[in-house]
Amino acid sequence: MNDFIEPILGFRFIVTFDTSNEDTDWQSVKGISKSLDTTVIHSGGDGQSAYYLPNHTVYEDLVLERGLISKNGDLYKWCQEMIDSGGGCITKIVPKTLKVALMDASYESLYTWQFNNAYPVKMGISEFNAEKDAVVIESMTFKFSSFDLQ
Repeated sequence: MNDFIEPILGFRFIVTFDTSNEDTDWQSVKGISKSLDTTVIHSGGDGQSAYYLPNHTVYEDLVLERGLISKNGDLYKWCQEMIDSGGGCITKIVPKTLKVALMDASYESLYTWQFNNAYPVKMGISEFNAEKDAVVIESMTFKFSSFDLQ
């Protein structure tokens, strides 16, 4: 991993899916976060002490946002199919590998996070408001089994 003299800027990034190079332009990425879940154990007669035992890693949902552009792309169709399946039949869930790459000024990758077995769980768009001249923002929320910094 590189050592940097200055802080890295977070506005140059690319999102890719393992089967397609389309739909890579996003306004924001949120949820690159994980934590260790714990179980609290209280000590016998001591009401002031507690011990925390590690359980497993918990991942925050990954949320991608951008200006609403098209419902005809492969990504939109995949998300629609996954969410409309209702989870009733696990064989309809087709996970993908999702990567988020943070880029430098010459668009060389500085860091890449790989999200394994990702699938969409929510799609939405921003509000419509006649008092604002704003771009309609679509968001897609993904669950995944794990992520790694590559």
